[in-house]
Formats: sequence, structure tokens, C-alpha cells
Amino acid sequence: MTDTPTSTPTETETTTDIEDGWTTDQPDQQEEETSSAPAESNVTAGIDPRSETIRRYLAWGGLGVCSLLAVFALIRFYGSVGATIDLWVDPKYQPVIRAAFNLAVLLTSLIGVSLLVRELSGESD
Repeated sequence: MTDTPTSTPTETETTTDIEDGWTTDQPDQQEEETSSAPAESNVTAGIDPRSETIRRYLAWGGLGVCSLLAVFALIRFYGSVGATIDLWVDPKYQPVIRAAFNLAVLLTSLIGVSLLVRELSGESD
């Protein structure tokens, strides 16, 4: 058995054991790193959470999620109305009721598209 010389870390040294995943702090290097930056510098590292860009991206992300949920709910609602027509309306009147419902959905969506195009193009009454 051979003895290998080992040194014990002092308060100013940092030892890292990659295999075990532990480190001890080294006060001298931390002071050097922080003292190298000018004291008057107020530069923040990272992203400012109050930034308008971040808020805009979050708003667009929220709009996307809400739009997907609305499309899913609309498809489910459309199917439920069809099942309700099958359940409550006499079979000989079902085609007429379905046509009336489809026409109402079509007109509502055309009004919505018209309003959105007008809003996006900047035209106003």
C-alpha cells in the first residue's frame, strides 16, 4: 500500500470533485470576480421580466393557447348541436334544422372575419 500526498483545502481554495459532484467555495476568487466589474455599472444579466417584449410574447402565446382551446370547444359544440338535433327534432325536419344552424354559423363567422379584416387593415367607419 502506498501513501499518496494529499493536501487539505484551505479557506481560500476551491476543490472540485467532478465524480462526486461537490464543490467548496473559494472566497478569494469570488471577490476577484466581483471586484473586476466597475462599481458604477448597473448592467443586469439575463432578461428583464418587466420588458415590453416579454409581455408581448406572453400575450401572443396566451392568445395562441386560448385560440386553440376556442377552436376545440367550437368543434365539440358543433357536434353536440348535431346530436341534440338528432335527439329532439323529428327525423323529417332534421335536414332543415341542420341547414338553418349551419347558415347561422356561416353568417356569424363571416361577420367575425369582416370585422377582423377591417380592424387589421386600419379602416374604420
